[in-house]
Amino acid sequence: MNVNGIGAAGYPAAGYETRRTERNAAGGNFTDAINKAARNEAPKGTDAFRPESSDEVMQAWDKALAETGVNPFPMNRISTALVLHVESGQQGLSSTFLGDTVSSAKSMAEKIIHRLENPLTPAANPDFARQELVFYKKFLEFLG
Repeated sequence: MNVNGIGAAGYPAAGYETRRTERNAAGGNFTDAINKAARNEAPKGTDAFRPESSDEVMQAWDKALAETGVNPFPMNRISTALVLHVESGQQGLSSTFLGDTVSSAKSMAEKIIHRLENPLTPAANPDFARQELVFYKKFLEFLG
């Protein structure tokens, strides 16, 4: 039987299925890789994404996570930071979107806060937008 061209090219569908299974078992899949990265980057006791930056910025990030309990990058929502990153024309969200200095992190947090307080369109999820705003205001406070 020919399924989407597999089998017609000279190798059986069973071979294709076997090879796909071997590849998935050897390398895992994309979802597994994302979940593993999230577990490895999250501060202890949370499942929140943890960006890369200087120690001082990361201490402020971790304090804001702990105090607010808000994950600014949940798996089921599009964050304001991601929207700003895409609008700036970047290819994919870099884990260093805050930059390497307190000044660059403050600048990004201020942009995010401004966007949350002055949205271009109404938020798709107003509750999450309010949570993001609480998080980034607390993060900016901890940055000094």
